[in-house]
Amino acid sequence: VRSGVLTSVHSFAADPSRGLFILAFLAIVIGGSLLLFALRAPTVSRSGSFSFFSREMFLLFNNILLVVSTLTVLVGTLFPLLADFLDLGKYSVGPPYFNKLFVPLMLGLALFLGLGPLLHWKQTRASHLKKLLMRSVPFTLVFMLVLTAIYVSEFHLGSMVGILFASWVLSSVATDLFNKIQQAPSVSVALKRLRPAYYGMQLGHIGFAVTSVGIALVSTDGIERDVKMMPGDSVTINEYRFEFQGTQEITAVNYTADEGRVKVYEDEQFVTVLRPQKRYYFSQMSNVMTDAAIDANLSRDLFVALGEELDNGAWAVRVQLKPLIRWIWLGAVLMMLGSFVAIADKRYRD
Repeated sequence: VRSGVLTSVHSFAADPSRGLFILAFLAIVIGGSLLLFALRAPTVSRSGSFSFFSREMFLLFNNILLVVSTLTVLVGTLFPLLADFLDLGKYSVGPPYFNKLFVPLMLGLALFLGLGPLLHWKQTRASHLKKLLMRSVPFTLVFMLVLTAIYVSEFHLGSMVGILFASWVLSSVATDLFNKIQQAPSVSVALKRLRPAYYGMQLGHIGFAVTSVGIALVSTDGIERDVKMMPGDSVTINEYRFEFQGTQEITAVNYTADEGRVKVYEDEQFVTVLRPQKRYYFSQMSNVMTDAAIDANLSRDLFVALGEELDNGAWAVRVQLKPLIRWIWLGAVLMMLGSFVAIADKRYRD
């Protein structure tokens, strides 16, 4: 997008000189990875065998699913360009493509993430796996009931499936940790014995579960409305009421703007005032930018954006409620933090 190859809402930032930067970045990331692999090849080329129910096998499954997911995004992104280049017509790849292909892949990844930590390296006895699964199922039900009771307001199959698989991943973390604590003389001894790599792995799994819950609830419970509002009008979404107070013109250093004023109430209790803007930049007055106003916390985000000015002082206003959307980014942060914790394990520096 930044190089100008793909047309996007971000294409205003296209600059031919950025291509060199992107090329250098790819050379460092991809070339550096291949170089590290080449340097470490003699130490990782040892032969070995492992059974189907082993941690190695499920790590392999996870990696295959991640690669296929990456290729799915790549094909969906580049197919319109390829079709246009081959004179096959104009195509647009939208959310339905990614939902139909990407969602099943992520559910499979969640399934393997929940099983992997419960397995031994090389081979896992069926009796041991059955014992851990019997412990994992109650944890899954507990996590699912708690998340459903707190965050689910209406039943949706998609959100329940997402919460189920996220609970399955969290139950795996809890089961494995409970098993290790049970085998140690005390909780403190067990926690001290565990390596940074273990904590990093489990933190990454928790991050995946958090992101899964966020995606599931945003996809099914997110609400968006486009309404015509006069000063004094209000619109209600669930327990939130948005009252439009009108607009005023403001002037900044490099633009002027029509700034709206929207009071937000939750169960008729005042929450905040949102000030969305329609900006007109001096450098190019025809380039109108919409600056949405956002009120965010860990449980939901409220968005208000101004559309077009209509007659008699009315405005087209877009109002959105996005539950748990911050969980998507929180999960990503936890996964990233988990990788740093795992890298801190001194065994990987020997």
